[in-house]
Amino acid sequence: AKAASGPPMPLAAVRQPAGEFPVQVVLDDSKAMMPSMKLSNFEQIIVGARISKAGDVIAKPGDLEGLSQPLSLAKSPLSVLLTINQVVQ
Repeated sequence: AKAASGPPMPLAAVRQPAGEFPVQVVLDDSKAMMPSMKLSNFEQIIVGARISKAGDVIAKPGDLEGLSQPLSLAKSPLSVLLTINQVVQ
């Protein structure tokens, strides 16, 4: 998950092997990448999922991904269904 507007780095992340898809994950402040950048500090987030061909954290051309529209955290808890339907260019 990343802020809809703000820093481009992820706020929270979970790593899963591609062979385990589909998966359900819970993203909350306990999954924060940095303690000072918690999900709860932001009003809107974008949730994404990516399958990396190389297993890298950084998106590379050819990776597959799906992204949500901006989501309001005022309506927590949220349930999001993502479809991985785009190729990273």
